[in-house]
Amino acid sequence: MLKLPPMKFVEYINAPKNKVWKVFVNENGWDPWFTDGMKMEVKDGGKIFFRWKRLTNGEVVTDNGYTVEIIFEKLWEFWWYEYEDGFRSKVTMKFQESVDGGTYITIIDHTLVKNTDELEIRYGCAFGWGQMLTLAKAYIEKGLILIG
Repeated sequence: MLKLPPMKFVEYINAPKNKVWKVFVNENGWDPWFTDGMKMEVKDGGKIFFRWKRLTNGEVVTDNGYTVEIIFEKLWEFWWYEYEDGFRSKVTMKFQESVDGGTYITIIDHTLVKNTDELEIRYGCAFGWGQMLTLAKAYIEKGLILIG
């Protein structure tokens, strides 16, 4: 495996932390603003099923994962991106209330790659997290679903 630092993404969302938390951590996952049929068991060790269709030009793309740890309204850590006999990506999402009542969400992604030929996988994950945060911000702040 290549030794690479984790990728880190931070977004400010102008909404209370409990609202932001509920959009990211719930039984229906990131439906309707990012996924199409995502399901998750909201508990430590809970299974996660990811499903996309709108963002993949009508092709159904699925993946699995599981929650490592949930600390209510503070942290959600999970593995996903099935790969060989395990998972390729460990993600930590942190939720922090700002002084003005908004919320900072931080995503830290430890995506494992074997060599430089697999760097495209990390670039894809980086693109996906940026896209996801943009779509979440529009949905939470304005009630907009920007994919269809």
